[in-house]
Amino acid sequence: MRVRQVPWSNPVGRGLREALRAETDRGRPASAAGTEDDGVDVVVFLIVYELATGQPVGCGGLHLRADGNADVAHLYVLPYARWSGVSSAITKELASWAQAHGLAVVGPDGALARTAALRL
Repeated sequence: MRVRQVPWSNPVGRGLREALRAETDRGRPASAAGTEDDGVDVVVFLIVYELATGQPVGCGGLHLRADGNADVAHLYVLPYARWSGVSSAITKELASWAQAHGLAVVGPDGALARTAALRL
C-alpha cells in the first residue's frame, strides 16, 4: 500500500467520498441523504493506493474541531479491499500527521462514521 496526501479537490478523493456517501445513504430518502462536505475544516486528506496496481482503495481525513482537536472523517475503503489493513494504514498515517502538527485525534466524527470505521 502507498498512502498519499492529496488536496480535498482531488478527483479520486471526490470519487471515494461519493462512494462512501452512496453506501451510507443507502435506503434513506433523498431528503435525508447527506450532502457533500465542502472540506473547509478538513486539515489533511489521504488516499491509499494498491502497490501492485496503483488503484485507489481507500481514503480518510482529519476534520478540525472547534476545540483544536481533530476527528477522523471520510474514512472509506472499497468493499473488495476491506479487512486488508487499509483503514489501519489510513488511521496510523492520520495519527502521525496529527501528532506532528500538535493535534489530538479524538475519533471518528459522528455515529455513521464510527459504524463505518468499525466495518473497515
